[in-house]
Amino acid sequence: MVAMTTAHHPGWDQHPGVRGGRRLGSGERACLVLLGAAVAVAALVVSVRQPGAGAMTWLAAGLSGIAVVEVTVVLVAARRAERIARELALYQLDQSRRAAAVAQDLRAEMQRLRDDVARLAAHADISGYPARRG
Repeated sequence: MVAMTTAHHPGWDQHPGVRGGRRLGSGERACLVLLGAAVAVAALVVSVRQPGAGAMTWLAAGLSGIAVVEVTVVLVAARRAERIARELALYQLDQSRRAAAVAQDLRAEMQRLRDDVARLAAHADISGYPARRG
């Protein structure tokens, strides 16, 4: 499941705001094991036939096993998607806070530079060298 995701989206597992690969939880990794076990049980139920049991009974049992597997996979995928969305939102919030702090620092630095230029221009005017404007 993880391999398919990173194969379609190269570099996605390297995004600092999203966990992937070895950083996945044990429940997410266990999903693959559960999927394989459920498919094996469904195949076993369909393949083992007892005398007197109708083919429709075995087909229904096999389809029920597959449905259980699908529901489990959908629930795990939904939980994973929710976690990814939460992690991305927190990452973007952190990045926007950092960007706001950098912007504030730049505004303060620009104001300091304007004040320094104005002070230098005033000193130049006092010294008899009119500042160039314009």
